[in-house]
Amino acid sequence: MKKIKNALVILAGGKGSRFGKKLPKQFIEINGENLIHFFLKRIDTRNFDKILIVHKYSHLKYIKNIRIDFPSVNFLFANAGKNRQLSSFNALRKLKPFKPKNILIHDAARPFCSNKLIVKILKQLKKNYSAIPYVYSVDKKVVANKEFNNKLKLIQTPQGFEFKTIFEAHKKTLIKNAKDDSILLPQNKIKFIRGENLNLKITYSDDLNYFKLFLKPVFKSGIGYDIHRFDTNTKKGLKLCGIKINYSKLIGHSDADVGIHSICDSIFGALSMKDIGYYFSNSNQKWKNKDSLHFLAFAKEKLKEKKFFIVNLDINFICEKPNINKYRKKMIKKLSSTLKIPEKIISIKATSNEKIGFIGDGLGIAAESIVQISNEKLY
Repeated sequence: MKKIKNALVILAGGKGSRFGKKLPKQFIEINGENLIHFFLKRIDTRNFDKILIVHKYSHLKYIKNIRIDFPSVNFLFANAGKNRQLSSFNALRKLKPFKPKNILIHDAARPFCSNKLIVKILKQLKKNYSAIPYVYSVDKKVVANKEFNNKLKLIQTPQGFEFKTIFEAHKKTLIKNAKDDSILLPQNKIKFIRGENLNLKITYSDDLNYFKLFLKPVFKSGIGYDIHRFDTNTKKGLKLCGIKINYSKLIGHSDADVGIHSICDSIFGALSMKDIGYYFSNSNQKWKNKDSLHFLAFAKEKLKEKKFFIVNLDINFICEKPNINKYRKKMIKKLSSTLKIPEKIISIKATSNEKIGFIGDGLGIAAESIVQISNEKLY
Protein backbone atom coordinates (compact mmCIF):
# COMPACT_ATOMS: atom_id res chain seq x y z
CA MET A 1 0.00 0.00 0.00
CA LYS A 2 1.33 3.42 -0.98
CA LYS A 3 2.76 5.51 1.86
CA ILE A 4 1.18 8.88 2.55
CA LYS A 5 2.65 12.01 4.06
CA ASN A 6 -0.11 13.73 6.06
CA ALA A 7 -3.41 12.50 7.44
CA LEU A 8 -6.16 14.27 9.34
CA VAL A 9 -8.43 12.62 11.89
CA ILE A 10 -11.72 14.27 12.88
CA LEU A 11 -13.18 12.82 16.06
CA ALA A 12 -16.98 13.03 15.82
CA GLY A 13 -18.12 10.19 18.06
CA GLY A 14 -18.93 12.14 21.21
CA LYS A 15 -22.39 12.35 22.76
CA GLY A 16 -22.10 16.04 23.73
CA SER A 17 -24.06 15.51 26.96
CA ARG A 18 -23.35 19.07 28.16
CA PHE A 19 -24.74 20.45 24.91
CA GLY A 20 -28.25 19.66 26.10
CA LYS A 21 -29.66 18.46 22.78
CA LYS A 22 -30.67 15.01 21.55
CA LEU A 23 -28.53 15.40 18.41
CA PRO A 24 -24.77 15.58 19.16
CA LYS A 25 -23.34 19.05 18.60
CA GLN A 26 -21.03 18.00 15.75
CA PHE A 27 -24.07 17.25 13.59
CA ILE A 28 -26.06 20.40 14.40
CA GLU A 29 -26.55 22.39 11.20
CA ILE A 30 -25.66 26.06 10.87
CA ASN A 31 -26.85 27.56 7.58
CA GLY A 32 -27.34 24.04 6.23
CA GLU A 33 -23.87 22.80 7.23
CA ASN A 34 -22.89 20.75 10.25
CA LEU A 35 -19.73 21.53 12.24
CA ILE A 36 -17.62 19.06 10.24
CA HIS A 37 -18.57 20.65 6.92
CA PHE A 38 -17.97 24.11 8.34
CA PHE A 39 -14.45 23.15 9.49
CA LEU A 40 -13.49 21.43 6.22
CA LYS A 41 -14.57 24.46 4.20
CA ARG A 42 -12.25 26.68 6.27
CA ILE A 43 -9.10 24.68 5.60
CA ASP A 44 -7.10 23.60 2.56
CA THR A 45 -7.88 19.90 2.40
CA ARG A 46 -5.10 19.44 -0.15
CA ASN A 47 -2.64 19.42 2.77
CA PHE A 48 -3.85 15.90 3.59
CA ASP A 49 -3.61 12.66 1.64
CA LYS A 50 -6.34 11.10 3.79
CA ILE A 51 -9.04 12.56 6.01
CA LEU A 52 -10.58 10.07 8.42
CA ILE A 53 -13.81 10.77 10.28
CA VAL A 54 -14.55 8.79 13.45
CA HIS A 55 -18.26 8.47 14.18
CA LYS A 56 -20.90 6.17 15.58
CA TYR A 57 -22.47 4.00 12.90
CA SER A 58 -25.88 5.33 13.94
CA HIS A 59 -24.77 8.83 12.89
CA LEU A 60 -23.63 7.86 9.40
CA LYS A 61 -26.64 9.58 7.87
CA TYR A 62 -25.29 12.97 8.94
CA ILE A 63 -22.07 12.60 6.94
CA LYS A 64 -23.02 10.16 4.18
CA ASN A 65 -22.96 12.91 1.53
CA ILE A 66 -19.61 14.34 2.56
CA ARG A 67 -17.85 12.76 -0.44
CA ILE A 68 -20.27 14.61 -2.71
CA ASP A 69 -19.64 17.89 -0.91
CA PHE A 70 -15.85 17.44 -1.02
CA PRO A 71 -15.21 15.33 -4.15
CA SER A 72 -11.43 15.91 -4.18
CA VAL A 73 -10.91 14.61 -0.63
CA ASN A 74 -9.85 11.00 0.00
CA PHE A 75 -12.08 10.10 2.95
CA LEU A 76 -11.88 7.16 5.33
CA PHE A 77 -14.24 6.32 8.18
CA ALA A 78 -13.80 4.52 11.49
CA ASN A 79 -16.17 3.50 14.24
CA ALA A 80 -16.13 5.48 17.49
CA GLY A 81 -14.92 3.77 20.67
CA LYS A 82 -16.38 3.94 24.16
CA ASN A 83 -14.37 7.08 24.91
CA ARG A 84 -12.24 9.65 23.11
CA GLN A 85 -8.99 7.72 23.64
CA LEU A 86 -10.37 4.54 22.07
CA SER A 87 -11.88 6.50 19.17
CA SER A 88 -8.51 8.07 18.49
CA PHE A 89 -6.76 4.69 18.63
CA ASN A 90 -9.34 3.22 16.23
CA ALA A 91 -8.43 5.97 13.78
CA LEU A 92 -4.71 5.32 14.13
CA ARG A 93 -5.16 1.60 13.48
CA LYS A 94 -7.27 2.35 10.43
CA LEU A 95 -4.51 4.60 9.05
CA LYS A 96 -1.55 2.38 9.95
CA PRO A 97 -1.54 0.41 6.64
CA PHE A 98 -0.98 3.72 4.80
CA LYS A 99 2.12 4.45 6.91
CA PRO A 100 1.55 8.21 7.21
CA LYS A 101 4.48 10.32 8.31
CA ASN A 102 2.37 12.87 10.19
CA ILE A 103 -1.11 12.94 11.62
CA LEU A 104 -3.32 15.70 12.95
CA ILE A 105 -6.04 14.71 15.40
CA HIS A 106 -8.88 17.18 15.70
CA ASP A 107 -12.13 17.41 17.69
CA ALA A 108 -15.19 18.03 15.51
CA ALA A 109 -16.44 20.35 18.26
CA ARG A 110 -13.75 22.92 17.28
CA PRO A 111 -15.03 24.08 13.87
CA PHE A 112 -13.35 27.51 13.93
CA CYS A 113 -9.76 26.33 13.50
CA SER A 114 -8.09 28.28 10.69
CA ASN A 115 -6.01 26.97 7.82
CA LYS A 116 -3.17 29.13 9.13
CA LEU A 117 -3.00 27.03 12.31
CA ILE A 118 -3.07 23.81 10.26
CA VAL A 119 -0.09 24.96 8.20
CA LYS A 120 1.75 26.06 11.35
CA ILE A 121 1.33 22.62 12.93
CA LEU A 122 2.49 20.80 9.79
CA LYS A 123 5.55 23.04 9.61
CA GLN A 124 6.46 22.28 13.24
CA LEU A 125 6.23 18.54 12.58
CA LYS A 126 9.16 18.77 10.19
CA LYS A 127 11.47 19.06 13.22
CA ASN A 128 9.42 17.88 16.22
CA TYR A 129 7.61 14.74 17.38
CA SER A 130 4.49 16.78 18.06
CA ALA A 131 2.92 20.23 17.77
CA ILE A 132 0.31 20.96 20.44
CA PRO A 133 -1.51 24.31 20.17
CA TYR A 134 -2.48 26.22 23.30
CA VAL A 135 -3.72 29.61 24.43
CA TYR A 136 -3.35 31.23 27.84
CA SER A 137 -6.39 31.47 30.06
CA VAL A 138 -7.54 35.07 30.33
CA ASP A 139 -9.33 34.36 33.64
CA LYS A 140 -7.66 34.62 37.01
CA LYS A 141 -7.94 31.45 39.08
CA VAL A 142 -8.71 31.72 42.77
CA VAL A 143 -8.12 29.15 45.52
CA ALA A 144 -8.55 29.96 49.24
CA ASN A 145 -9.04 33.64 48.38
CA LYS A 146 -5.68 33.83 46.60
CA GLU A 147 -5.13 34.56 42.96
CA PHE A 148 -2.73 32.27 41.15
CA ASN A 149 -1.49 30.97 37.81
CA ASN A 150 -2.64 33.56 35.34
CA LYS A 151 -0.43 31.73 32.79
CA LEU A 152 -2.56 28.60 32.72
CA LYS A 153 -2.33 26.87 29.31
CA LEU A 154 -5.53 25.77 27.62
CA ILE A 155 -4.78 22.96 25.18
CA GLN A 156 -6.51 22.94 21.77
CA THR A 157 -6.87 20.69 18.76
CA PRO A 158 -5.84 19.86 16.11
CA GLN A 159 -2.82 18.25 17.72
CA GLY A 160 -0.06 17.22 15.35
CA PHE A 161 2.13 14.13 15.79
CA GLU A 162 4.69 12.04 14.06
CA PHE A 163 2.52 9.02 13.33
CA LYS A 164 4.87 6.36 14.73
CA THR A 165 5.31 8.30 17.96
CA ILE A 166 1.62 8.73 18.76
CA PHE A 167 0.72 5.21 17.59
CA GLU A 168 3.28 3.62 19.93
CA ALA A 169 2.15 5.92 22.74
CA HIS A 170 -1.42 4.67 22.36
CA LYS A 171 -0.28 1.03 22.26
CA LYS A 172 1.87 1.24 25.41
CA THR A 173 -0.07 3.64 27.63
CA LEU A 174 -1.63 2.55 30.91
CA ILE A 175 -4.04 5.47 30.79
CA LYS A 176 -7.60 4.35 30.08
CA ASN A 177 -9.52 7.55 29.39
CA ALA A 178 -7.24 10.32 28.10
CA LYS A 179 -9.08 13.53 27.25
CA ASP A 180 -6.57 14.43 24.54
CA ASP A 181 -3.75 12.60 22.77
CA SER A 182 -0.84 14.74 23.97
CA ILE A 183 -1.31 13.37 27.51
CA LEU A 184 0.02 10.02 26.29
CA LEU A 185 3.42 11.40 25.23
CA PRO A 186 6.47 11.87 27.46
CA GLN A 187 7.32 15.51 28.15
CA ASN A 188 10.46 15.41 26.02
CA LYS A 189 8.39 14.68 22.93
CA ILE A 190 5.84 17.47 23.41
CA LYS A 191 6.25 20.73 21.55
CA PHE A 192 3.77 23.42 22.55
CA ILE A 193 2.92 26.12 19.99
CA ARG A 194 0.61 29.11 20.25
CA GLY A 195 -2.90 28.33 19.13
CA GLU A 196 -5.75 30.70 18.28
CA ASN A 197 -8.16 32.46 20.61
CA LEU A 198 -10.94 31.96 18.06
CA ASN A 199 -10.32 28.21 17.92
CA LEU A 200 -13.21 27.79 20.33
CA LYS A 201 -14.82 24.56 21.40
CA ILE A 202 -18.58 24.17 21.13
CA THR A 203 -19.62 22.74 24.49
CA TYR A 204 -22.98 24.25 25.41
CA SER A 205 -25.90 25.13 23.13
CA ASP A 206 -25.30 28.85 23.76
CA ASP A 207 -21.85 28.43 22.19
CA LEU A 208 -23.56 28.27 18.79
CA ASN A 209 -23.81 32.06 19.04
CA TYR A 210 -20.10 32.14 18.20
CA PHE A 211 -21.03 31.32 14.62
CA LYS A 212 -22.29 34.90 14.29
CA LEU A 213 -18.62 35.93 14.30
CA PHE A 214 -17.99 33.87 11.17
CA LEU A 215 -21.23 33.78 9.23
CA LYS A 216 -22.54 36.51 6.98
CA PRO A 217 -26.31 36.53 6.57
CA VAL A 218 -27.64 35.45 3.19
CA PHE A 219 -30.22 37.75 1.60
CA LYS A 220 -32.61 36.77 -1.19
CA SER A 221 -35.42 38.67 -2.88
CA GLY A 222 -38.58 37.72 -4.72
CA ILE A 223 -41.26 39.51 -6.71
CA GLY A 224 -44.93 38.64 -7.11
CA TYR A 225 -47.77 40.00 -9.23
CA ASP A 226 -51.48 39.28 -9.51
CA ILE A 227 -54.46 40.88 -11.24
CA HIS A 228 -58.22 40.23 -11.16
CA ARG A 229 -61.38 41.81 -12.58
CA PHE A 230 -64.24 43.03 -10.42
CA ASP A 231 -67.52 41.15 -10.45
CA THR A 232 -69.66 44.16 -11.35
CA ASN A 233 -72.81 42.26 -10.39
CA THR A 234 -71.77 42.46 -6.73
CA LYS A 235 -71.41 45.33 -4.28
CA LYS A 236 -69.54 43.56 -1.50
CA GLY A 237 -67.23 40.59 -0.92
CA LEU A 238 -63.87 42.18 -1.77
CA LYS A 239 -60.91 40.84 0.24
CA LEU A 240 -57.45 42.37 0.17
CA CYS A 241 -54.61 41.08 2.36
CA GLY A 242 -57.18 39.13 4.34
CA ILE A 243 -59.36 42.17 5.14
CA LYS A 244 -63.01 42.29 4.09
CA ILE A 245 -63.91 45.50 2.26
CA ASN A 246 -67.41 46.72 1.41
CA TYR A 247 -66.82 46.80 -2.33
CA SER A 248 -67.44 44.60 -5.37
CA LYS A 249 -65.57 41.32 -5.06
CA LEU A 250 -62.94 40.15 -7.51
CA ILE A 251 -63.47 37.26 -9.90
CA GLY A 252 -61.26 34.25 -9.20
CA HIS A 253 -61.19 30.57 -8.36
CA SER A 254 -60.40 31.24 -4.69
CA ASP A 255 -61.37 34.46 -2.93
CA ALA A 256 -59.19 36.32 -5.51
CA ASP A 257 -57.20 38.21 -2.87
CA VAL A 258 -54.66 39.82 -5.20
CA GLY A 259 -52.64 41.16 -2.28
CA ILE A 260 -52.02 37.79 -0.69
CA HIS A 261 -51.53 36.06 -4.04
CA SER A 262 -48.77 38.51 -4.96
CA ILE A 263 -47.14 38.09 -1.53
CA CYS A 264 -47.18 34.30 -1.87
CA ASP A 265 -45.55 34.48 -5.29
CA SER A 266 -42.87 36.85 -4.02
CA ILE A 267 -42.04 34.44 -1.19
CA PHE A 268 -42.01 31.47 -3.55
CA GLY A 269 -39.73 33.40 -5.88
CA ALA A 270 -37.29 34.27 -3.08
CA LEU A 271 -37.18 30.58 -2.13
CA SER A 272 -36.64 29.55 -5.77
CA MET A 273 -39.97 27.71 -5.83
CA LYS A 274 -42.69 27.57 -8.49
CA ASP A 275 -45.63 29.98 -8.72
CA ILE A 276 -48.79 29.90 -6.63
CA GLY A 277 -50.77 28.21 -9.42
CA TYR A 278 -48.51 25.17 -9.20
CA TYR A 279 -49.36 24.57 -5.54
CA PHE A 280 -52.99 25.78 -5.66
CA SER A 281 -54.27 25.08 -9.17
CA ASN A 282 -57.45 26.86 -10.28
CA SER A 283 -58.55 23.57 -11.84
CA ASN A 284 -58.69 21.92 -8.42
CA GLN A 285 -62.11 22.17 -6.75
CA LYS A 286 -60.39 21.90 -3.38
CA TRP A 287 -59.37 25.55 -3.68
CA LYS A 288 -62.74 26.83 -4.92
CA ASN A 289 -63.62 29.95 -2.88
CA LYS A 290 -60.71 29.16 -0.53
CA ASP A 291 -59.58 31.85 1.90
CA SER A 292 -56.20 33.00 0.57
CA LEU A 293 -54.84 33.23 4.11
CA HIS A 294 -54.49 29.46 3.75
CA PHE A 295 -52.04 30.02 0.87
CA LEU A 296 -50.09 32.56 2.92
CA ALA A 297 -49.84 30.11 5.81
CA PHE A 298 -48.37 27.58 3.36
CA ALA A 299 -45.77 30.15 2.20
CA LYS A 300 -44.92 30.88 5.84
CA GLU A 301 -44.28 27.18 6.48
CA LYS A 302 -41.99 27.01 3.45
CA LEU A 303 -39.95 29.88 4.90
CA LYS A 304 -39.69 28.01 8.18
CA GLU A 305 -38.84 24.74 6.44
CA LYS A 306 -36.01 26.37 4.49
CA LYS A 307 -34.88 28.36 7.57
CA PHE A 308 -35.45 31.83 6.17
CA PHE A 309 -37.02 34.93 7.70
CA ILE A 310 -38.75 37.91 6.12
CA VAL A 311 -36.65 41.07 6.36
CA ASN A 312 -38.96 43.44 4.48
CA LEU A 313 -42.30 43.12 2.69
CA ASP A 314 -43.48 45.79 0.23
CA ILE A 315 -46.94 45.56 -1.37
CA ASN A 316 -48.24 47.96 -4.00
CA PHE A 317 -51.86 48.02 -5.19
CA ILE A 318 -52.76 49.45 -8.60
CA CYS A 319 -56.40 50.50 -8.74
CA GLU A 320 -58.78 53.46 -9.00
CA LYS A 321 -61.05 52.24 -6.21
CA PRO A 322 -61.43 51.45 -3.36
CA ASN A 323 -59.33 53.82 -1.26
CA ILE A 324 -56.57 51.45 -0.07
CA ASN A 325 -55.23 53.92 2.50
CA LYS A 326 -58.42 53.52 4.57
CA TYR A 327 -57.61 49.83 5.14
CA ARG A 328 -53.81 50.00 5.21
CA LYS A 329 -53.37 49.62 8.99
CA LYS A 330 -55.79 46.69 9.17
CA MET A 331 -54.01 44.93 6.30
CA ILE A 332 -50.60 45.38 7.91
CA LYS A 333 -51.92 44.07 11.22
CA LYS A 334 -53.43 41.01 9.52
CA LEU A 335 -50.23 40.21 7.58
CA SER A 336 -48.11 40.72 10.70
CA SER A 337 -50.30 38.31 12.66
CA THR A 338 -50.38 35.66 9.92
CA LEU A 339 -46.68 35.75 9.04
CA LYS A 340 -45.51 36.38 12.62
CA ILE A 341 -43.41 39.36 11.58
CA PRO A 342 -43.24 42.93 12.97
CA GLU A 343 -45.64 45.47 11.49
CA LYS A 344 -42.74 47.88 11.01
CA ILE A 345 -41.20 45.75 8.23
CA ILE A 346 -44.41 45.77 6.16
CA SER A 347 -45.23 48.51 3.67
CA ILE A 348 -48.51 48.85 1.82
CA LYS A 349 -48.91 51.49 -0.87
CA ALA A 350 -51.32 52.20 -3.68
CA THR A 351 -51.31 54.02 -6.99
CA SER A 352 -53.83 54.60 -9.73
CA ASN A 353 -53.42 53.48 -13.33
CA GLU A 354 -53.94 57.04 -14.60
CA LYS A 355 -57.25 56.05 -16.26
CA ILE A 356 -55.38 53.70 -18.60
CA GLY A 357 -56.69 50.23 -19.45
CA PHE A 358 -59.36 48.23 -17.66
CA ILE A 359 -57.79 49.03 -14.29
CA GLY A 360 -57.94 52.70 -15.18
CA ASP A 361 -61.60 52.18 -16.03
CA GLY A 362 -62.13 50.87 -12.48
CA LEU A 363 -62.80 47.31 -13.64
CA GLY A 364 -60.11 45.53 -11.65
CA ILE A 365 -57.17 45.57 -9.25
CA ALA A 366 -53.54 44.52 -9.61
CA ALA A 367 -51.05 44.00 -6.81
CA GLU A 368 -47.31 43.59 -6.83
CA SER A 369 -45.16 42.47 -3.94
CA ILE A 370 -41.44 42.48 -3.29
CA VAL A 371 -40.04 40.51 -0.36
CA GLN A 372 -36.55 40.29 1.05
CA ILE A 373 -35.65 37.27 3.16
CA SER A 374 -32.57 36.24 5.13
CA ASN A 375 -31.26 33.13 6.85
CA GLU A 376 -30.71 35.28 9.95
CA LYS A 377 -33.57 36.69 11.98
CA LEU A 378 -32.98 40.43 12.16
CA TYR A 379 -35.76 41.37 14.60
